[in-house]
Amino acid sequence: MLEVGESIGWNHGEAQVYAARWKGRPAVLKRHAKRHKYAREIYGYFTWPGFLPRLLFADAERLELVLERVEGECALALLQTEEMYRAAGAALRRLHDAAPLPLAFDDGRADLRRLVESFIPRAAGLLDEGQVSRVEGMTRELLAAPFPPTVLRHGDYTARNWLWDGARLTVIDTEHARPGPAVLDIAKLDNKVLWQRPELRRAFQQGYGREWSAGEQHFLHVIRHFDALTLAVWCHEHQDRAGFEQMRDALARLLSQAR
Repeated sequence: MLEVGESIGWNHGEAQVYAARWKGRPAVLKRHAKRHKYAREIYGYFTWPGFLPRLLFADAERLELVLERVEGECALALLQTEEMYRAAGAALRRLHDAAPLPLAFDDGRADLRRLVESFIPRAAGLLDEGQVSRVEGMTRELLAAPFPPTVLRHGDYTARNWLWDGARLTVIDTEHARPGPAVLDIAKLDNKVLWQRPELRRAFQQGYGREWSAGEQHFLHVIRHFDALTLAVWCHEHQDRAGFEQMRDALARLLSQAR
């Protein structure tokens, strides 16, 4: 019933992804290493049917998902175009609008607090002490203030998790799906791409269909700092030197602009 082929995933030591065939049809097998990520991904597929590749089979014991194989290539490997980013903005808006309200979660505050407690100590000795202290202070101030409206967010919304066929964009990998303000879904994208490509930022916002409120813009401003810190730590721990340097430099740039 399931035939497993070559590995087609990103070698980061977490989930494993393989080309496969399911009942004779092209498919993708994803095998998780962590149960909570498997659970989040399953929740995403049940919450967003029609917006993601179709879930064909799930095995909770083996933490495996079998997904339909869709047309398109990983967008990260392709030319980053306004058409692609307009489609990405529209797709994200559909995901945010499709989640059931009220969410069966909190507003994302507990999750952000957990990340602060996890990543700030790990950044010590790795990044500049003063920078880490400033980011911690900014983020804790954010935690003490009201949050913008909550959605169920994708949690890792970058071109690495889009499939693009030149006209249609398909979103994949919902293992980080969790509640939180909508702008949390673009912090990583902003730090990696949008800050230096204003035409892509405009196209993305056009696709999303609205501008961010003043409260969302402030939230995003702070979260971009924290996101750069967490990604620098993650890249260091996964031996991604280029990624670490990119996020270290992004953090330095953001903090210099905030003075």
